[in-house]
Amino acid sequence: KKVNYVAFRGGGEAVARYFGWQCESRWQWLQRICGIYCGRKMRAIGVTSEKRLPGINVPTLKEQGYDVVLGNLAWCLWRAWHYAAQRTALTDIIIKATKSKAWAEVLEKNGWMPAVLTGKAFDDFVDNEFASLRGTMHLAGML
Repeated sequence: KKVNYVAFRGGGEAVARYFGWQCESRWQWLQRICGIYCGRKMRAIGVTSEKRLPGINVPTLKEQGYDVVLGNLAWCLWRAWHYAAQRTALTDIIIKATKSKAWAEVLEKNGWMPAVLTGKAFDDFVDNEFASLRGTMHLAGML
């Protein structure tokens, strides 16, 4: 299997290359290209989320037989040397924020799926994601 990954500086450059036939496909947050997608200039063939996204009729990759689930992640990372009490306080603030009405509105507006992980669950998730990424890069000949 051959994968040619090209990183662009931003979404605008990537869209220009796509419409200029300089690349055959794009992996992009749907929210960032919704105007183009909704205008039917691009066709979404799958979403990487666990479930279909609200408001669009696009199947998940899992529905199509691919064992792939990827979320759009926003990580809050903390320096390892900070005190446990500081980490706990920051974690509590973030959890409280994710339970707010304002956060619910942001999720709805952007079509995001809520997924809050902390502590060991977050540590395990990061370890598994990096192991998976290393495996994919190895299969693609990048490592």
